[in-house]
Amino acid sequence: MLNNISPKFKYLLPISLPFLLIFFRGIADITVLLIGLVFLYQSYKSSNWQWIKQQWFLFSLIFWLYLLLINTPLSINSSESALYSLAFIRWPLFAMAISIWLLNNNTSQKYFLISMAATLLFVMLDVWWQYFFDYDFFGNPRYSLTPERLTGPFRDNPMPGIFMARYLFLLLYLGFFIKYIQAPTKNSAFIFLVILLGILSIYITGERMALIIFISGASLVSIGLLLEYRKIRKYIYFGLLLIVSFLVIAQQAFPELNNRMITNLFYKLSNFSSSDYMLVFKSAYAVWMENPIFGVGFHQYRDACIDLGYWGTSGGVCMHPHNISLELLSETGMAGFILYYLIIISVASSLIKDFLHSKSWLLLFLSLNLLFISFFPLIGGMSLFNNWVGAIVWLFVGWVLAIPKRN
Repeated sequence: MLNNISPKFKYLLPISLPFLLIFFRGIADITVLLIGLVFLYQSYKSSNWQWIKQQWFLFSLIFWLYLLLINTPLSINSSESALYSLAFIRWPLFAMAISIWLLNNNTSQKYFLISMAATLLFVMLDVWWQYFFDYDFFGNPRYSLTPERLTGPFRDNPMPGIFMARYLFLLLYLGFFIKYIQAPTKNSAFIFLVILLGILSIYITGERMALIIFISGASLVSIGLLLEYRKIRKYIYFGLLLIVSFLVIAQQAFPELNNRMITNLFYKLSNFSSSDYMLVFKSAYAVWMENPIFGVGFHQYRDACIDLGYWGTSGGVCMHPHNISLELLSETGMAGFILYYLIIISVASSLIKDFLHSKSWLLLFLSLNLLFISFFPLIGGMSLFNNWVGAIVWLFVGWVLAIPKRN
């Protein structure tokens, strides 16, 4: 389909995509919507609708129809749920456009990754600048409500860590596109360098969940390295030891952050039953129990939670469930939860089939990791249907579907 676009602009969108998706929430959502609409138009012009038959997209359509025909009529606010349900389809369309249109070849993927690397480098430098000087390059101060948290280039949003915790894993594919680092030893060193810089940069943002997500993802990537590069396993073990050593050093170098990121984290986990997290999860469970099978309605969690009297009982309660599973269960019920994860399972199955056949262990684990850090049922943090987060996770779906077909 890209052949229908002027060569002058053929790779402009892949290059600009990181900027469009990362820095502005509204622009990210508009970008996702426009890409989906243009993709539909291109399909219409070329009379090419074969992509609809892909299994994961069929499951997406089933989930979408479930939202429109079952969940919405049963919602506590049907008119509002109808609008959000109708808009859901933009995410699978965006992922499909990424996989078979925008990033369907080596050149566009390489340009995209290089642009992503430049964008993330800027974010990391901006975050470190704000850490040392209290203001970022644009004059944005630290997060006023929690001074240990940083905002970086995201103005009043203390969330640079969650962006780095996810997007940085895309850079680990660069070894398959840049000849200089394709050798096993160089590629392993490059991957560990990105992981180390990522851990340290996320650590200073004060975002605990982002750090947990990134370390968990890095562990999964390490398994892929050990399976792919068996002849240099001792160097890989050394790299892992080096990263752990830097983490220990970071605890001493950033004592005020150590209290928040490590000490308080373990305190919360050891006293989880009485923590504010537990109160959020209890309220989410209570909302789910209002309609266990079909949920209270898409995008209706906050209103249902307020109606149950949980608003104001603790910080963050009733904003959103802070957990992927509880969000899906409370808003779409057990039926919606199952249908949604059928989409993800179908994507993962496709990856396993493609990469196991070629025994591309590192590509397999890199790709499964992107799904893991996006959709693992126990992950906490921002809403799965937040515009920014949605742009990340569905970009990842499109990316992992495009990678096996690169040429």
